[in-house]
Amino acid sequence: MMKSKMGEIWMQETELYVEADKGLTAITAQQRGNNEQDRTGFSFVQCKITGTAQGAYLGRARKSSPRVVFAFSDMSNVVNPEGWSHDLSPERAQTVFYGEYKCSGPGAAPAGRVPYSSQLTETVARQFLTLGFVDGSKWLLPPPNVQINS
Repeated sequence: MMKSKMGEIWMQETELYVEADKGLTAITAQQRGNNEQDRTGFSFVQCKITGTAQGAYLGRARKSSPRVVFAFSDMSNVVNPEGWSHDLSPERAQTVFYGEYKCSGPGAAPAGRVPYSSQLTETVARQFLTLGFVDGSKWLLPPPNVQINS
């Protein structure tokens, strides 16, 4: 599922295939500009990051206050050990919200992560784990009730 209005994305059980690139490779570049009034952000739940890239960032700060969370996701070695980028704007390290919760795989090791990212607690992660994060009840139809007769 994905909603991309005003910078909101919710993805669940999605493979994110990251191709090699000569420049800075980032999986996300959320453009949230004001962390007080803008409730937008990206949430990736139970996703799998694969590909041919080397050193891909989970996110880069396209504007001053991006909000991106990866939860229960499997990260291959295409992910840069630092995980996140302030996009050559060090002052953004004070305003970004980059979080990870119970991710696995060789690209998920928290030891090398930048200091302005977080390994989230269950309490903090919970708000990003439901469709309420992107107001899903307002735009997602209920799944069809398919009956299979044998």
